[in-house]
Formats: sequence, C-alpha cells, structure tokens
Amino acid sequence: MKWVIMFAASLLALSVAPALAQQSSSRSFYDNSGSFAGSSVTRSNNTSLYDKSGHFAGSNIRNSNGTTSFYDKSGRFTGSVVNTGPRR
Repeated sequence: MKWVIMFAASLLALSVAPALAQQSSSRSFYDNSGSFAGSSVTRSNNTSLYDKSGHFAGSNIRNSNGTTSFYDKSGRFTGSVVNTGPRR
C-alpha cells in the first residue's frame, strides 16, 4: 500500500512539474530622455504590460496561427498583427 501512495505522489509531481517550470522574463522600457516608462512580463505566449507607476496597462497574446492579439487594461480586444517576416 505504501508503494501505491509513493507511485501516485510521483505521478502527481511529474504532472505538476512542467507548470512550475514555466519561465517568465521581464523587460524595462525607457523614454528618449532615459526616464523609466514602464515594464513587461512575459510568461509562455502571454505578455502583460505595466505603466511607469506599476499599474496594469494591457496585454498581448501570441496565437498559434502566427498572429498576436492585443487587449487593453479592461481585457477588451484592441487589435492584432501578423508577422510577415521570415522566421528565425
């Protein structure tokens, strides 16, 4: 019985590990005078944007069809873009 519990726990750990390993990256943006203008945090295919006060300003999502969709801070769709350049 003890090995069944250990086996179940190891299966659970293996299924949760990819979600925990998801990396995020952040960037800071500056205006032409060198003052901090805002930041972004990217996790997987979703980027959240923040203004210079740290307030959420919107997001964009890279879709599987090669487009990127943009949303304002209320979550309303504001537009999209298609990358027409060559893939790297």
